[in-house]
Amino acid sequence: MTERVHFQNPWNFLGLTEEIADPERARGWLLPIPYESTTSYGAGTRDAPTAILEASRQVELYDLEFGREPVMDYGIHTLPPMELVLRSPDTMMQSIEDVVASILLNAQHPEVLGILGGEHSISAGVARGAARALKSGQLVAVHVDAHADMRAEYEGSPYSHACAARRIVEVCPIYQIGIRNISSEEVSFLKGRQDVRTVFSAEANDPGGLYLKDLAEFVRDRNVYLTIDVDGLDPSIMPAVGTPEPGGISWERMLEIARTVCVNAAAVPVFDVVELAPVPGLRAPDFLVAKLVYKVFSYILAGK
Repeated sequence: MTERVHFQNPWNFLGLTEEIADPERARGWLLPIPYESTTSYGAGTRDAPTAILEASRQVELYDLEFGREPVMDYGIHTLPPMELVLRSPDTMMQSIEDVVASILLNAQHPEVLGILGGEHSISAGVARGAARALKSGQLVAVHVDAHADMRAEYEGSPYSHACAARRIVEVCPIYQIGIRNISSEEVSFLKGRQDVRTVFSAEANDPGGLYLKDLAEFVRDRNVYLTIDVDGLDPSIMPAVGTPEPGGISWERMLEIARTVCVNAAAVPVFDVVELAPVPGLRAPDFLVAKLVYKVFSYILAGK
């Protein structure tokens, strides 16, 4: 038999060996969902999971912040991409809910399920699946985004990418960070609500980061669903999105947010990173998302 040394590692996140990516050993699992149906400006999010997996194979496993290769301690298993149900957005959301719940409730389940979108509409199904799998009342969401995503419906669909946070808040309280584009409908909806905290872009980028203490209290001792729409980041470092907005969160602040959530929460059983729209020949955004996904896994599984 030909020696294994002559072949590349399996085509998985970070290009891990079969041993480190073994689902029976890995404490983190990664599910690609290349779904795109309701994008309203730039398209391409369906190509994001493949681009992220490809870029991840160039990410160094050694992390200066941890002083080691943290993934070697916890492992990540990459699942096959989820089968798409294109009959309608609501049937796709039900399918996502069922898949997420079944993974988290299975006897053999990961400590953390990471999800690669796809458009942000998938988060409605992810939130519902997480709520089904966890004890009632123990789930909260942290949402990084340029857009409030609090519309009741958009272009005729309640499951548009522009409604993602509205569907999440139907499931659990939500803490939004980085918002800098919002409609009058959404402003009216948010007035006086106790289950939504919105940190607009100016506050999110304040050098003092005073809201991070409030964020830590929001997640403390709770199960957290973290959803990151990458258009929440500064478009100078994340131009590959369908609906870019001026301003935005820096790489360093994004890591502060993720670290705050993961260190203070009781658990972060599920997170997703969505809305990358890869640009041919532009590698930096794909690489940034791959590194961000690795960082989130490490903050949850190796940071405490």
